[in-house]
Amino acid sequence: MKTVTKTTAYITRNKKNKFQLLTMIEEGVESYGIQVPGGTLEDDETLEQCLLREIDEESKLKAVEINEYLGSHKYYLATKQAMITRHYYLLNITEDCPDEFSVVVESDGIDNGWLYHYRWIDIEENQKIKLGGELGEYLDHLYNI
Repeated sequence: MKTVTKTTAYITRNKKNKFQLLTMIEEGVESYGIQVPGGTLEDDETLEQCLLREIDEESKLKAVEINEYLGSHKYYLATKQAMITRHYYLLNITEDCPDEFSVVVESDGIDNGWLYHYRWIDIEENQKIKLGGELGEYLDHLYNI
């Protein structure tokens, strides 16, 4: 069976006494739901290198800092006929960032040219964020910070 390794970025900030998560919607496939940056590990790349490359490609953010490795989650993805191992990281942004922005992906992968619309969402215990697919596996950790 094919195996694929992926990374997932929970990028956070504090703004006006609100703890927030950077989220995105992919134009044209809004049915995927709310997402966060991340992607597939390439040959000869560490998990952290993959994480930072994917953040740069998908959001153009460079001023991010890895705070914590949260863990991994394995699942079967029928559309890819593959066993996926997804690694989750908590990061924070280290400089000011717009509340909303859009990015056209520039990469060597299949996502080249895709359009992502970003916005920061408040992390509030009484309004849990729901992420699409398997992206929310470690999201509860953010509510305990």
